[in-house]
Amino acid sequence: MNIRIGRASTVLAVLLAAASTVPAHADDRSEPASSYQAIGTRDLHGFVTKGDYAHFSHTVRNTVNAHGWWKKIDGPATQAKITIWLQVKSGSGWKNLNKGVKTVPPGGGSNKRAVANWKCTNLIAKNDFRTVVDADIVGYPDGDSKLVTKTQTLYCGI
Repeated sequence: MNIRIGRASTVLAVLLAAASTVPAHADDRSEPASSYQAIGTRDLHGFVTKGDYAHFSHTVRNTVNAHGWWKKIDGPATQAKITIWLQVKSGSGWKNLNKGVKTVPPGGGSNKRAVANWKCTNLIAKNDFRTVVDADIVGYPDGDSKLVTKTQTLYCGI
């Protein structure tokens, strides 16, 4: 009997040690989405438009928000005007609820992103939300492609 307990403890210790080496990851609702922006000029090179899925704010109660930012792949660009639209499904289309605009350096983080948010009228109605993010590099022309994030269903009345 003591041998079985000893072996079980050893196995458990090995499993716990192995689990502690596996990096943690966020659930799908907070995973950032991204879209490569193909640039038509030689001087700019490339960048990635990034944004997270619509989600409930961790700081403002009963509010859905989302963030948009950019990451530089290479080239001389140092600033981008980020525009983010928080949208809700309306019939067969999408309705803009809020728009955020901010000119930021590459990277993300609280001071390097644009924010769009919506205060819920109730937490009973279920709606589908998404975000659309546009990164326009300051001083360079770029295409009209935008990042559209995966739809999130949230209990937030509009």
